[in-house]
Amino acid sequence: MTTLYPVQDTFVRGEISPRLHARASLDLYHAALSRCENFVTLPHGGIRKRGGSYFVGEAKDSSKKTRGIPFIFSADQAYMLEFGDLYIRVYAYGARVGTVEVATPYLEADLFDLQFVQSADQMWITHADYPPQVLTRTAHTTWTLAESVFLDGPYDDINTSATTLTPTETGA
Repeated sequence: MTTLYPVQDTFVRGEISPRLHARASLDLYHAALSRCENFVTLPHGGIRKRGGSYFVGEAKDSSKKTRGIPFIFSADQAYMLEFGDLYIRVYAYGARVGTVEVATPYLEADLFDLQFVQSADQMWITHADYPPQVLTRTAHTTWTLAESVFLDGPYDDINTSATTLTPTETGA
């Protein structure tokens, strides 16, 4: 018996959740993939193989885990940050940026739990076990990491007594 396969000529919806695999009635179902590994969906519907990577340099300590995080200021100024055990190193244009190395409080075990958000020359880094930090680029070879300073709040002193409030319904 002949097996028929439906033709799918567009992939603009990318990957969909496994919860939608049986929802053939949805329009997005016919323009999506259940899994798209090592491919990039194109805006006009097709897909192509993802770009390759190339070796730029050895990690500071290749016996330990590291994490690469992009730092993109503009189309002309983009960096890759190598987060390692207690350090950050900076790469740009296919090479390491001088001898730039920033000390961090982050241990190897915590690297993959870090969360990031970047705006212009600053990146805020958070982790449940550390105070929020801000990484600042002031020049191509000048990077600093400092504890983030909050400009607003807290609005009242921290409660130092055992006083607690128990609100009750007033029945309006």
